[in-house]
Amino acid sequence: MAENYDVVIVGAGPSGTIAAKKAAEGGCKVVMLERAAVPGQKNMSGSYFFKSYMEELWPGYNAQDFNKGHVKLGGAAILYNLDNDHTNYGMMVQPGWEAMQEMQTIFRNETDPWIAEQAVKSGAELVCATVSDIIWDGDRVIGVKTDKGDYMAPIVLECSGLHSILGTRSGLTNWGPDKIMLGLKYIYKGDPEELRKMMNTYWDDNGDEVDYGAFPIMAGNNPEFWGAHVVVEPGRDGIINLIIYQCLQEMMDNRTNIHQRAQWLIQLAPYKNIIDASEFIYVNFHCLASGDLVGYAPKSYLPGLMVCGDAGGFAQPMDNFGANCAQAQGVIAGELCAEMKKANDYSEEMFAQYEERWKETWIGRDNVPELNNIMRSGALDVIMEAMDKNFKSFFKLKFENKAYIDIVQANIPFMIPVMGEVPILMSAMKGISRMGIKQVSDMMALLADD
Repeated sequence: MAENYDVVIVGAGPSGTIAAKKAAEGGCKVVMLERAAVPGQKNMSGSYFFKSYMEELWPGYNAQDFNKGHVKLGGAAILYNLDNDHTNYGMMVQPGWEAMQEMQTIFRNETDPWIAEQAVKSGAELVCATVSDIIWDGDRVIGVKTDKGDYMAPIVLECSGLHSILGTRSGLTNWGPDKIMLGLKYIYKGDPEELRKMMNTYWDDNGDEVDYGAFPIMAGNNPEFWGAHVVVEPGRDGIINLIIYQCLQEMMDNRTNIHQRAQWLIQLAPYKNIIDASEFIYVNFHCLASGDLVGYAPKSYLPGLMVCGDAGGFAQPMDNFGANCAQAQGVIAGELCAEMKKANDYSEEMFAQYEERWKETWIGRDNVPELNNIMRSGALDVIMEAMDKNFKSFFKLKFENKAYIDIVQANIPFMIPVMGEVPILMSAMKGISRMGIKQVSDMMALLADD
């Protein structure tokens, strides 16, 4: 026998839970369908939430025990590897950079059950069930099929992540390898006190442990585009997260194995000493909508259906932050559900408002996948190699007492290859312009009125 609700939400992650909370608070009868035995079960570590935003969405969140013991980040380093050795260029700010402390390292197997519990307290129901298909009435979505039976509702929210069954079955998404970034996590456990000595952590005025150095995010393109970072948690039983990201399309094209990059990383200082003194626990994988060349799903709704977060490929294309995007869309979707219920209006026009609203936010303005072409095409390697040759040449000639005009002339040939990358750079600028035209137009109109 089918269960009937006002809203069926597929997935009890960041977007599904906040959508459930908002819809339930607005008077809707809501059910969240989660395929894991417990929300967050398939995620353990290496995830990030934004501190102030989480407290805004979930009052009391920052005071929970699962936030205690995580090391604060004393700085940030964005490093681009010109080769597989130690030639890096980038930006570094350290130590004590307070802005980084807005980003929380969290364990999703601790946070997700708590936020799901808050959604339930708001009136939503949580059911552990695996969704297998959409139920249609003509061209309208009216429910979903699961291993626990059918769940019917005039509104279905798909919040289950990048490998979205409903996204594919609905025709809204059909991702290929050019969209997907594969993430690999090696999880280790070390002695907390030994890790503190190696990391040189300190305690701030609030009694929180701080990583004295920079939080290094490394990237490169040799031969495939990749990103990597390591997070060490002495205050959380010595857990160490070693995380590698690689774009699936280039892995296939170059026949590379993501474990090769991980094995390279653990041999680098200072990670080698940390890893050698720790015990390997397990490895897991997940897929991200990051670093892609595709961008968002062309359409995020159908009559009866809205797609949120990674399920629609809505993670910010340039970085690995997706939870904040998913939550922002979940708020919009959940509040719209309450409006539909109150007005008893489930027309296609009402569902179209979901897309209109999120496109007006930073999420819509961030849809510039062309920026990733700079890295994934190899253009950034050419630019960085030119910089590398310029720096080396500058110091060599300066120490030979050459005049600056002679140094500049000697370095001109190194810049010639960069000119060949101008079309890629212009493509990225066109993408930025595309998203900025409306904002600039609105600003010019305001200035004209003044």
